[in-house]
Amino acid sequence: MRRKPVQIRKFMLIDSAYKSRILRGDKVTTIRYGDYEAKPGSEVYLVITPSDTAVAKVRITKVEKKKVRELTNEDAKLDGFSDVKELLRELSKIYGELHGDDEVTIIGFEVVKRFEDGIPLKWLKGLNYREPEEIARLYLENQEKLNLNRETDFILRRIYNEGLGRAVRTFGPKRVQGALLKAYHQLYAEGLI
Repeated sequence: MRRKPVQIRKFMLIDSAYKSRILRGDKVTTIRYGDYEAKPGSEVYLVITPSDTAVAKVRITKVEKKKVRELTNEDAKLDGFSDVKELLRELSKIYGELHGDDEVTIIGFEVVKRFEDGIPLKWLKGLNYREPEEIARLYLENQEKLNLNRETDFILRRIYNEGLGRAVRTFGPKRVQGALLKAYHQLYAEGLI
């Protein structure tokens, strides 16, 4: 029985060990065991585990299926490894022993936006995959239509002017998340998002 392909629509999970390679541009693919589907041209969040934090938004550039035995040194280099042996060792650590006929999906991507502070995945989900800075900007552009308290206003201005990390360090994650959710729900209720 053939399993349904795994759909990549909003985000891709990547081990935190690869974060710096990706942000430097040394790793521009991810090789997944099995059948994955992603739409070239679509943008998704790159979420590192185990912290489940979005560190970048990437554009999918290609999706290619191969058998393990068809992987090349070029595939390995694009994935941030020196050669196919090193790549296969790493894939085996993640997925267990791989065989030549096993299918893998190579997903190519390019970083379109970095998030210096990172955005918790659960916040992105709660904001329906809108970025905190976008929520803050929309709030400031439409504040006369919205009825938010002074603390929420203050937090959103901090996010807009100084970034999410600064706001979290000043007000704490719970208060920042709460302010973003209040603003999101008001913007939604007013038909602004």
